Formats: sequence, structure tokens, C-alpha cells
Amino acid sequence: MFLCRILVISLLTAGNAAVADTLDINLRDSSAQLQYRASIGRDTLGRSELHLGVLYADKDNFLSDFGLLVKDEIGRNTPGVTVGVGIKAVAARANASDASAVAIGAQVGFKPLTDQRFSIVGQAYVSPTILTFGEAKRYIETSARMEYEIIPQAVAYVGYRTTRFDLKAKPRAKLDDGLHIGLRMMF
Repeated sequence: MFLCRILVISLLTAGNAAVADTLDINLRDSSAQLQYRASIGRDTLGRSELHLGVLYADKDNFLSDFGLLVKDEIGRNTPGVTVGVGIKAVAARANASDASAVAIGAQVGFKPLTDQRFSIVGQAYVSPTILTFGEAKRYIETSARMEYEIIPQAVAYVGYRTTRFDLKAKPRAKLDDGLHIGLRMMF
């Protein structure tokens, strides 16, 4: 048992040496989202990042998610453009209904060469009926944001997000829909 604990502590310590952590919080009058991201390295396949988060609107509308996103620059012909693909699992309470899904998604980012502190990022995640469970039949999340790097470890942004479930027995449940402001801190 002692050897097992030493092994686990060693793996956690060695893993943290290559991890860059990010805390992202964004707010609007009717919702708050908190995301934790951990970069899990860069190799020939791109940058990978694990994320864990929660979106809270009220006691009947909240969502938690966990996922993986792999992203990288497109190439020399399109400098400043990054693309990513990901998968995430979500569990939610939407309009007093329990719902969960496994969603696939994509992300596109653009950072103009003239101003490396400014960027535009858009992303979308979709879960079809076959990968949506509970009282829901579909999950859709879309967002777009404009970011500005205040310092290398902090980015402020303004964005628009729509997060919703199509429910089986009730009308569509929007967990979040509107403008938000946010701050992302890397440590």
C-alpha cells in the first residue's frame, strides 16, 4: 500500500511539471461560468487541453462539463489561425429536467498579425439524439468572443453564448443565451 501511494504521488508530481493551468470566469446578469483548463502538452499532433467547468443560471438551470480539446495552428499559409476539435460530457438540470450528453465540437481562432494581443474565437458543440440522455433529445452550445491580452498571464474578453437542450416532453430549455464578460488567468 505504501509503494502504491509513492507511485501515485510521483506520477502526480511528474505530471504537474508539464501542465499549464488556466482559470476562466465569465459573468452576465443571469448566469456565471467557471472553467478550469489544464494543458497536457504539445507534440506533433497539436496542443491538448483538458477542461472541467460549471455554468450556473439558477437552481433549475445549471450545467457541468468535462472534456478534451486538441488544437493547433493551420499552417504557414494562414498565420494567426488556429483550429481545434474536441469532445465533452455534460450533465445538467435544464428547466427542472435532468439531462446529459456527449458532444463533439470545433473551435476556430484568429489572431491578426498586426495586433498579437487581440483575438477572435468561435466554437460549437453538438450532441445528436443518440448521444443525449435523460429527458433531453439534443444538446447545442455555440459561442463567439473577442479577447484582449492584458498581460501574458491574463486575458479579458466579451462574448456571446447560447447553451440549450431540446427536451422530450417540454419546450426547448435555454440554460444561457446572451452577452457576457470574462477573464482568463494562466498560472
